[in-house]
Amino acid sequence: MKEAIILAGGLGTRLAKTVSDRQKVMAPAGGRPFLDYVIKYLVNNGFSKIVLAVSYHNEQIREYFGDSYENAKLLYSVENEPLGTGGAIKKALTLTEEKEITVINGDTFFNIDIDKLYNFRRKKNAPVALAAKRMPDCTRHSTLKIADDGKILDFKEKKISGEGFINGGVYVIDKSIEAVFPEGKFSFEKEILEKRNDIFALISDEYFIDMGVPEAYFRANTEVPLLFGKSIFPAVFLDRDGVICKEKHHLYKTENFEFIEGAPEAIEALREKGFLIFVITNQAGVAKGLYTEEDVNTLHSFMLKSLQDITHIDGIYYCPYHENGTVEKYKKASPDRKPSDGMIRKAVANMKAKGIEIDLKKSILVGDKESDIEAGIKAELGKNILVRSGHKIDEKNTKADIVLDSICDVINYTEK
Repeated sequence: MKEAIILAGGLGTRLAKTVSDRQKVMAPAGGRPFLDYVIKYLVNNGFSKIVLAVSYHNEQIREYFGDSYENAKLLYSVENEPLGTGGAIKKALTLTEEKEITVINGDTFFNIDIDKLYNFRRKKNAPVALAAKRMPDCTRHSTLKIADDGKILDFKEKKISGEGFINGGVYVIDKSIEAVFPEGKFSFEKEILEKRNDIFALISDEYFIDMGVPEAYFRANTEVPLLFGKSIFPAVFLDRDGVICKEKHHLYKTENFEFIEGAPEAIEALREKGFLIFVITNQAGVAKGLYTEEDVNTLHSFMLKSLQDITHIDGIYYCPYHENGTVEKYKKASPDRKPSDGMIRKAVANMKAKGIEIDLKKSILVGDKESDIEAGIKAELGKNILVRSGHKIDEKNTKADIVLDSICDVINYTEK
């Protein structure tokens, strides 16, 4: 029987603004908790008993997963007070039976062949073998100096920039090492791995992600589901002015940009439901000579930076053309300009190039003008929503499926 321990008790302080109401490993990725993929990975690799070392918000994990996952038994090792990674492992080991145990971080995913790591540990007769990954930038991770035979010669502190090998957070341990574990709270990395000279590392180039910071977590939303065969996602296409930010005539200056209250959080709520997020905006001011494409891109960069700790936008598309423009380069009709659906089609094509298909029938458009709604209808989106937070609208004659006050109401509408 193959047994594993998942360390799932972290506070997730680096994700506090993004995931403030749940345990870090329960943060959604593609509509499912990140931890779901970690457990699925272990089950796919033949594990039939998994111990979840939990503390903070452990009731969320227990209520979601229960005592089994497919054909694997789930047990819970609950810390009444934080024990550190080492203390958590020591406590969880009391619920295991096998001589060899896999220990894995619940907030990272390293798609290695576990059996290779088992065989590697046995071959080296090491008390612990870990999976290592070469990274182009190791700033966020402790780095390893590894000998040609795989022995770890040195652990270096975090915040060392540049290329190097990192600890991938997957271990196979000989249970006998428990005899040298100290009592109480301690760090497995500092008190065991860094102090011994008989730890080995198996280097792997397989997919790795540490979702402990917003930028990586947002990437995990599509990258991890893709590894498990999910390639079709619904999307939300958002007009910009009057939907995400307050409507201001020909907005282009960053100092005039203001989010509609609650918009960033509403976008993240939609992402957590598994939607991809795209912005599609007409920018006729470029054609009219009121501002430049550089101004548009500067404003969008400012918007994305303002959102970086809260949520993520998968793509921004804008149309600078207008047939009545004054700048010759942009004075023409364009299939991208709403009410045409060219920007939606571009988003679909660009995601397809990445191996992701957008399910248009389950996708949503949110706009504040009838031209937005017409674009969604032409693209054959499943729902087209008009909001009152921007331009004045004619609610009686709209082609929209529903009229809502703002983007903040969209998540409740999708749940009905």
